[in-house]
Amino acid sequence: MRNLVRSQTAKRLNKLQSEIEGLSRRRSAVGSRDADKVHDLRVSIRRLSQGLRVFLPWLDRARVSRMRRRLKKLMKRCAAVRNCDVAVDVLRACGWKEPELFADLAQERRRARRELAARLRNWNRRGRVKKWRRKLRVQSPAPTAKASEGASQSKLENARRILPKMLEDLFRAGNRAARPGASHETMHQFRLKTKRVRYTLELFEPVYGARLKPLIEWLKGLQEKLGAINDCAVTLEMIRGERGAAAAVRRLARARVEEFRIYWKRSFGPRERARWKAVLAAADGKK
Repeated sequence: MRNLVRSQTAKRLNKLQSEIEGLSRRRSAVGSRDADKVHDLRVSIRRLSQGLRVFLPWLDRARVSRMRRRLKKLMKRCAAVRNCDVAVDVLRACGWKEPELFADLAQERRRARRELAARLRNWNRRGRVKKWRRKLRVQSPAPTAKASEGASQSKLENARRILPKMLEDLFRAGNRAARPGASHETMHQFRLKTKRVRYTLELFEPVYGARLKPLIEWLKGLQEKLGAINDCAVTLEMIRGERGAAAAVRRLARARVEEFRIYWKRSFGPRERARWKAVLAAADGKK
């Protein structure tokens, strides 16, 4: 298990460093490639944060706490840029064409992108991720009853201990979010839970092998449906006071909510859930 923690944590730290360096080399300009880079950095932050959460018993808690605080601050800088990109995409999907609103969003993005660039330069100057890689040590869990149980188990046994519970929680949350009249907050919390489950499954891909890939793809599709709904909510926050544009966004949001409900019913019904459980109960990743 310590080998798994070590390899997966190093992989996610390396990916974060790569995304920071790649975005740092780009000029603070509006463009699809720059928007993709900001999105990729956000994903790498989320993946690392979830890995630190799952593997916390095997890591130094104080160091992880400091890392997660810094990651959260960097994520906020990324979100300020990403929200502008999201709002532009949603307004275009609504067919909105008034140039003034797009100009305001572009101006706000340039400001947020400059602040993100300054933060990234600071991270590079301090060599923050490289220091994390060097100083983060994998250890045996603390001698509590729960941690000792985990320490004596194999990778597969830890996967079985962690994943089924997350899966059952996901199913319950999904049923609540898919109900007619479910609030946006309920859907938003389910979206965050979906990300955590997906990124945790990815941590254990070395344990299960290729059998996890279709399940991860299902979760990715679910995440995209929920993300499309959340994009509308983000856009509504960005365009307060623009009544015509807001009405168009709400119509789009209703259509996207319906798409999510159809996807949930089709892809996460009783047969599919049984398949998930069978995969997680497999004796090894080759079966």
